[in-house]
Amino acid sequence: MKRMNAVSSFILLFLVSIQVTAQNARITPVTETISLLTDGQGRETRALVQSGKGLVVFDSFWAKAPANRFRDAVEQTIGRNDFVYVLNMTDRLDMFGGNAAYPGARVIGQEMLGSKYKGKEEEVRAEIRELIDMWRWKEDVSRKRLPTHEQGSDAAINEERWANICKQRADELESGYSLRLPDISYSDRMTLYLGDITLELIWFGKAGNYNGMSVAVIPEEKTAFVPGFILHSQHLAPHPFDEYKPLDIDRWISVLAEILEGDDAVNTVICGMGEVWNAERAVEHLHYIRTLWKRVQELDAAGKSLAAIQDQLSLEKEFAFVKRMQAYVEGGDDWIRPQHRAHVSTFYQQLKTFIAADILMQGGADALQASLARVRELRADGEDIHFDEAAIARIGDYLLKQGAVPEAIAVLTLNAEVFPESAAVYAGLGEAYTRAGEATKAVEQYRKSLERNPENKNVIDALNELERTIK
Repeated sequence: MKRMNAVSSFILLFLVSIQVTAQNARITPVTETISLLTDGQGRETRALVQSGKGLVVFDSFWAKAPANRFRDAVEQTIGRNDFVYVLNMTDRLDMFGGNAAYPGARVIGQEMLGSKYKGKEEEVRAEIRELIDMWRWKEDVSRKRLPTHEQGSDAAINEERWANICKQRADELESGYSLRLPDISYSDRMTLYLGDITLELIWFGKAGNYNGMSVAVIPEEKTAFVPGFILHSQHLAPHPFDEYKPLDIDRWISVLAEILEGDDAVNTVICGMGEVWNAERAVEHLHYIRTLWKRVQELDAAGKSLAAIQDQLSLEKEFAFVKRMQAYVEGGDDWIRPQHRAHVSTFYQQLKTFIAADILMQGGADALQASLARVRELRADGEDIHFDEAAIARIGDYLLKQGAVPEAIAVLTLNAEVFPESAAVYAGLGEAYTRAGEATKAVEQYRKSLERNPENKNVIDALNELERTIK
């Protein structure tokens, strides 16, 4: 079979869409060795590499059940089951929960994946619980949205489909999660020799909540595989889940430039669960990340505040080109504009001394107090610290939810020291003291909040309730 170039692959996938169907499973060729395969339920799509050495799959779903469906779909469509490698491309648990469905294959992942979870059963259970709750919440939101769509419309059908997907993921995670960590790990990169082709794994770096995210390239096919957390049709850059976490932005740029620029650049990029892009679209995102990072550093070096940088790099000024990106066309202004502002804030905070998760959330009361003391020392010494009121408040909320009430009060007290004119910080302290059973202190904090925002009904109600209990 003659190897197809990127243009013919793109046309094949999206215009001609030559497909082989067996019991509702569907396989769509992208190149000579790469296909996209959709399982028998028509819900999940993954890339599949058919090499002379065996089959290679990317990620393995959130649990063994969907991985088994995918295996069945492979056998139904191409009549092969010689799986040789399962590539775990990120360190998110619900992306490799089906590793155990491939007992004869070797599982490969970046070394941080193993160090993050090996011997940490309690942490794994807690994270799985959070993922279950997340998918239950998404299902609930979707079902509440369903009546707003016209019955029988495409929007209603898609909403119902999404709600069912969320339910299925939560159900299958809850029915039993099987953790199988990689058999083979790598640090920076690894090359797999698959007989007729090679596959190169490259660590992408820390992005969002993820420490072990990687990309893959098959040079002979001029095709790259990039997780949807990195390139996505409605995201400008890796999504800033926690904007106060350190990110490897320089590495992002280096890796993307390696695969998208120069004589060895790829022609085709497979993103996430099966979007196929031409290289030009991916280059748009590289240009965005590279330009934003450069300009944020330059403006910060010039002494500009975050507010001034946000204004200078807005979609009306220097970053007006974003409106010409396909991500903007598909996502719309209401989605992309706040996302861009979040990226500006995240990139800016990479240049500052962190006072959020990486300093405060050390684990244990003693370590937390030492961290808070260090923050106060840095502040007194005039260190270049960027305080984010909302980020610190989220840490306080997180600690409250974990039942670490004294620690939450300590964090929220720092917030009040840094932002003494904020009504919200005192409202947060009022809630924390209420949880601690210290009604008098809670009343004091709520009153401070109302001095700064007398119209906050939630605070008024909380204060009235507390004052009744004190009497």
